[in-house]
Amino acid sequence: MTNKEINAEKLNAELFELETKIEKLQKFIDCDDFLSISTINQMLLANQMVGMAMYRDSLHKRIKLAEGDSEYTVQVLPNDDGFLNKDIGDGVYFLYDNEGDGKYQTHFTQSEIDEMKTNPFFAAINWDEVKIEPVESK
Repeated sequence: MTNKEINAEKLNAELFELETKIEKLQKFIDCDDFLSISTINQMLLANQMVGMAMYRDSLHKRIKLAEGDSEYTVQVLPNDDGFLNKDIGDGVYFLYDNEGDGKYQTHFTQSEIDEMKTNPFFAAINWDEVKIEPVESK
């Protein structure tokens, strides 16, 4: 197991534990016992729930990064039609824009890019000159 896989596994375990705690806290908030505690304690628990939810969102982002799910554009030539694309239907690679229309893959994960770099099909590409940039999250 690689360090990357171990890190993702630890983050997933932490996320599972956090979601279990959030679920238990939500059950308490939904029960009648919650109404019997002071208003200050109710506010504190509500704030704790918000903090836990924010941390859960952060963990999701960290897991995505650890698993290498970030996507990148691969610009082989320095013009608008110099981006690497892959036909989803037949798997053929070609250069075009980076807009995509659902028929073509225009964004690639780091592991896909690493595979390309070792694939003889891409031997003519000078990977030191290729512009690889992260795709903005939507």
